[in-house]
Amino acid sequence: PIIIYSLPLDGFDEKGISDHLLVKEQLIFGVKRLELAGCDLIVIACNTVHHFFQAMQDAISIPILNIVEESLNRVKEGGFQRIGLFASQSTVELKLYELAFEKKEIKVVLPNKNQQEKLNKVIEKVMGGHQGIHEIISLKEIAFDFMQRGAQAIVMGCTEIPLAINQTHTDIKLFDTIEIIVEAAVDFSRKK
Repeated sequence: PIIIYSLPLDGFDEKGISDHLLVKEQLIFGVKRLELAGCDLIVIACNTVHHFFQAMQDAISIPILNIVEESLNRVKEGGFQRIGLFASQSTVELKLYELAFEKKEIKVVLPNKNQQEKLNKVIEKVMGGHQGIHEIISLKEIAFDFMQRGAQAIVMGCTEIPLAINQTHTDIKLFDTIEIIVEAAVDFSRKK
């Protein structure tokens, strides 16, 4: 059985977290509700809120899979040493992927200011259900620049990004963090 708990967050927008304390409180409340509902495992699709991973994990006794760590494991398995990051502005500013990956000697190529603004617009379009060819083109342009800067692959570190672009649109390897965390959850359930 799967319990899906859609938690609309106040203090959160297409750029990410705008009110840290409010978002943290809502997330802790949410994971506690899932634990009370009888869950054995929690999977959180949003990359950005993993900034509060430890606070959420400390608030409950059941495991929460960490999307950043699971993605890191997959990138390491592939032997990649330099990856580009498509993510929300908050995820980039909080260095969620950068800090975790660089501990394992994987360099993260980050978007510049203009590229981040384009990523924010793509995220906003997807959130509104209006993504299309223009978003694919924007992401492919950023991916090409990342490749010019030495990226061997791209981590799509935002829930909305895989809804705008997928592996059929580009030759550069794309790591879909949502797919990765779902596969980790399936692996977890097989071990139970």
